[in-house]
Amino acid sequence: MQKLLKITQQTFWQAVFKVVTTSGGFIILGIVSRKYGEEGLGSFTLALTYLAFFYVLADFGFNGYILGRLQKTNFSLEWRKLLGVRIVWGLFLTAAAALFPAIFVPNLVDFRLAVIVGLGTIFLNSLFFTAQALIQVKLKYEYATWPVFLSAPAGVLLIYYLSSRGMPVYFLTAGYVLSWLIYTGLAFLLLKRILKNSIPIFNKEYALNLFKESSPLAATLILNVVYFRIDAFILSYYRNIADVGVYNLAYQVFQAILVLPTYIMNSFYPMMLETLNSKAERFIPQIKLAAAGLLLFSLLLSLISYHLAPPIIKVITSTGFSGSATSLQILSFGLPAYFTSALFMWVMVAKRFRSPLVLVYLAGLTFNVAANLILIPKYSYIGASWITVISEYLILGMQIVILLFE
Repeated sequence: MQKLLKITQQTFWQAVFKVVTTSGGFIILGIVSRKYGEEGLGSFTLALTYLAFFYVLADFGFNGYILGRLQKTNFSLEWRKLLGVRIVWGLFLTAAAALFPAIFVPNLVDFRLAVIVGLGTIFLNSLFFTAQALIQVKLKYEYATWPVFLSAPAGVLLIYYLSSRGMPVYFLTAGYVLSWLIYTGLAFLLLKRILKNSIPIFNKEYALNLFKESSPLAATLILNVVYFRIDAFILSYYRNIADVGVYNLAYQVFQAILVLPTYIMNSFYPMMLETLNSKAERFIPQIKLAAAGLLLFSLLLSLISYHLAPPIIKVITSTGFSGSATSLQILSFGLPAYFTSALFMWVMVAKRFRSPLVLVYLAGLTFNVAANLILIPKYSYIGASWITVISEYLILGMQIVILLFE
C-alpha cells in the first residue's frame, strides 16, 4: 500500500509536469497552425520530430543501466561521472545534428533552418536526462516539476512574440531553446538539495564501459523512436509538407497521452527492480496487476480520445485540419498496446532480455517502414496512422510471446 501511494504521488508530479508542458505545446500548435497554415506547421513539427531523434540518442539508455548503481553505490560520485559523459556526448550530438538536414533534405529550407535554430535543445536535453537519473532514484519528481511553471510560459511567450512580429516559421524553435535553458538551470539548482558536489567528472574508462553496458537498451530505444516517427519523413518524401502538418498535429495530441505510461513506469521501475532482486516470488503477481491496471486505464483513454478528437483539433486550430481529427481517432485505437508494451519493455530490461528486446523492435521497425512505403504514397496520413497502430500491437504480441516462453 505504501509503495502504491509512492507511485501515485510521483506519477502525480509527473502528470502536473505534463499538463503544463502539454498545455504550452497545444498553445504553440495553435499559434503556428493559425499563423502559418498546414505547410508552416509541417516544417515546424518535422524539425521538432528530427530533434527528438537526437534526444533519444542523448539518453542512450544510460539511466536505465545506471539506476541500479545509483541505488547501491556512492550515488554522488556515480552521478558526477554520468554528468561528465553526458556533457561530452551532448556536445557531439549537437554538432552531428547540424549536418544531416543539409545532406538529406536540401529542398526543405524552413525545416533545415528550424533545426539549426533549435540545436541547443539537444545539449540541454542531455543535461536534463542526467538530472532525471538522480530525480528518479530518489523519487523526487517534484524537483522536475516546479521549474516547468516558469520555463513553459517563457517558451510560449517567445514563440507568440516572434510569430506576432511576422518572423519566419523557422525562428520559432528558439522558444524551445529558451524553455529548456530555463528548465534545466532551475532543475540543477534544486538538485543541490540532494548533492553537495555537482562538478562533472570526465573519466574515459567509465564512459566506454557506460556505452558498452547501455548499448542494448540504447539500440532498443533508438529502434523504438525511429519506427515511432519515421512515417513523418516518409510522408514528407512521398506526399507534401502540408500532409506532414496534418498528421503531426494529430500525432502531437496522441503523443501527449503516451507520456502517461512513461511517467508511470518512471516511478514503478525502481520498485520493480527492488522486488525482482529481493522478493522474486512477488514479481510476477506485481507485473500482472500493473498490466491489468494499465490496460483498463488505456481502454478508457482510447474511448475518450476517439470521441473528443474533432473538438480537440478544432480548439487548437480554429478552422481546417479536419484530416487531423480523423488521424487522431485512428491513433487512439493504439493506446492499449502502447500502455502495456511500455510495461513489458521495462520488464524485459529488468530481466536482462537484451538481445530479444532489440530483435522485437528491429522487427517492428522493419514492418513499419515496409508498410509505410506501401501505404503512404496512396493513403497519405491515413495509411500512416493505421500502420502506427498495427505496428505497436505487433510489438506487444512479440513481447508477450517472449515473456511467456522465457
